[in-house]
Amino acid sequence: MTHITKTNKILLGLACCLNVVFAPVALAQTPVRPSIESFFSKSNFSSAELSPSGKYLSVIMLGKNGRHFLAVVDTANVAKIQVVSKSDSVDMFSAHWVNDERLYFTIADPSDSDDNRNGEIYAINRDGSDQVQIITSRDASNGRKRSALRGDYRVHGAVDDGSDDLLVGKFSAGATSDSAKSERLYRINSKTLELTDVLGDLQPKEVTGWILDKENQPRFGFSQIKDRSIIHYREPGTKDWVEMSNVDTFLDFYAYNPIFIDGAGQVYAQKKNDEGFNAVYLFDPKTRKLADKPFFQTADFDANVDPIFERNTRKLLGLRYESDAPGTLWLDPAMQATQKTVDDKLKGTVNRITCRNGTVCLVSSFSDQDPGHFFLFKPQLNDWVAVGALHTEINPVEQGRKDFYRFTARDGTKIPVYVTQPASKASGPRPAVVLVHGGPYVRGGHWRWNRETQFLASRGYVVIEADYRGSTGYGMKHEHAGWKQWGLAMQDDLADAANWAVAQGWVDKNRIAIAGASYGGYATLMGLIKHPEIFRCGVNWVGVTDINLMYSVTWSDFSDTWKRYGMPTAVGDQVKDAEQLRATSPLQQASRLKNPLLMAYGIKDVRVPLVHGTKFRDAVMQHNQNVEWVTYKEEGHGWRMEKNNVDFWGRVERFLEKNLAVTAPL
Repeated sequence: MTHITKTNKILLGLACCLNVVFAPVALAQTPVRPSIESFFSKSNFSSAELSPSGKYLSVIMLGKNGRHFLAVVDTANVAKIQVVSKSDSVDMFSAHWVNDERLYFTIADPSDSDDNRNGEIYAINRDGSDQVQIITSRDASNGRKRSALRGDYRVHGAVDDGSDDLLVGKFSAGATSDSAKSERLYRINSKTLELTDVLGDLQPKEVTGWILDKENQPRFGFSQIKDRSIIHYREPGTKDWVEMSNVDTFLDFYAYNPIFIDGAGQVYAQKKNDEGFNAVYLFDPKTRKLADKPFFQTADFDANVDPIFERNTRKLLGLRYESDAPGTLWLDPAMQATQKTVDDKLKGTVNRITCRNGTVCLVSSFSDQDPGHFFLFKPQLNDWVAVGALHTEINPVEQGRKDFYRFTARDGTKIPVYVTQPASKASGPRPAVVLVHGGPYVRGGHWRWNRETQFLASRGYVVIEADYRGSTGYGMKHEHAGWKQWGLAMQDDLADAANWAVAQGWVDKNRIAIAGASYGGYATLMGLIKHPEIFRCGVNWVGVTDINLMYSVTWSDFSDTWKRYGMPTAVGDQVKDAEQLRATSPLQQASRLKNPLLMAYGIKDVRVPLVHGTKFRDAVMQHNQNVEWVTYKEEGHGWRMEKNNVDFWGRVERFLEKNLAVTAPL
């Protein structure tokens, strides 16, 4: 059975889902410009999850004290709400069910990066009793009878066998600097903290990730040693692990990779199809062979999927995927029918549904203009109840429209791009911002609401987000075309995106900015250096300023394995490509940057340490005094705190208004 999707374009005329349970919004003739705070404040409602039986719904909501708290709703009577855990000093987030009577959740204080409670995990009964700390970053005993695990553990999830147990993994340093951290699996009782080794002496060496079967038994283990990716396999009921695959991580492009096992024991693997796009195949581990035809693939996009299982049986119900917009393939007929009913009711939005026992469903509904709403839906009764909205201060009809395109770059390569048009009805070409994603070897564009994109659109800018070559999600050819192309073809793609948008009649060619963080900050600097005639000004935050610094700054969080094997292949070899790295180093080329520039860095950044910013600032300001500089002492690689987001994006707003003004000198 092969499932092939074509583009999953959502054509939006926002006949919005809000009409289901909310009164329609009356629009003024001239929409009021939304405040910066409305985009960057905490969400009013951050998550929701049905319990295994569907009798209860966990929700995380914003309290009057400005902190997120955890509550449980009775799905038979939504007016019956039990506050489970709240605090005046930390936020609750990422809550999940252990079983119908117990949950686990993470806490954090985003306003204090030094707070050693950040990321700690607790378990608690749904009535708020018997709270137990599972993972701590402090002293393990701390005077308690039950000792929490230290921060070198992570929680994988509930074991879903009705017990109070969670599956956790403990990380240990690799045997050598060429091997990644290994992970050992344990079950932990979320009440007693009793720890049980899952594999004991059967643990294979240097395993960094696992695939488990329905019985929570590890069947596949993944290792990363030097430049080799190794897959270990164990047959059900046996003790011996065998090495199933050993390939070059960066050069074996067509290697298969098991991704999950369903309740019937069927293994599913991912491999590139004949066109070079990731596809999902049925896989027989005994013969080590894939099915002749893909089980699922998407046209012109990689099929990177998340399986949807029935919680108790682990029956495969469907697959979530992303083409030009998120989509769901349901294999289960009942879920297909439920999805149709929901989509007929909530038009113009992506509607993700999770159902329990066919009687109650949680619907997460969102779009490019709508940050998201949650509903409870009971199919048998056709009963709808609004649960919450992520950002009640955002009016979807005042948000920009995002659409997906592909344009042809100067060498004939087709480049995917998302373009967000402002909601205002101004005529003629507008000013624009080419917003560059970080990574760079990730997918940047997604069809959903994005606070940064929509903030810029609300200020009247066309926002151009190109998934330049090197970006993932669009096939092997597109991804590998970006290797060793920092400042070269990857950079030209951004210039070509700007020129293409001008040719469409959307953008004023004399009023284009470039902006981005991390790699996007690097591309901003190189854009101003290489294409000053296109990009009138630029905004770089937490951006790389020199490729060689990524190798030499010892407090960066890049692993030794990535520096030694990944970066020389994908970015550039310090010896073999020395001349190229100098030519594409913003730091080495700083004297060429003459256009206005805004730079911002986090003092505590370990991904791109502050030295990247200070070295470039000092170099560029020898030749260019039109440079604005700001640092945030509480922040790392990006802004977590509302006050810093408001300050930074206020600076961006003023900077762009000044430097993209019609009357500003060219």
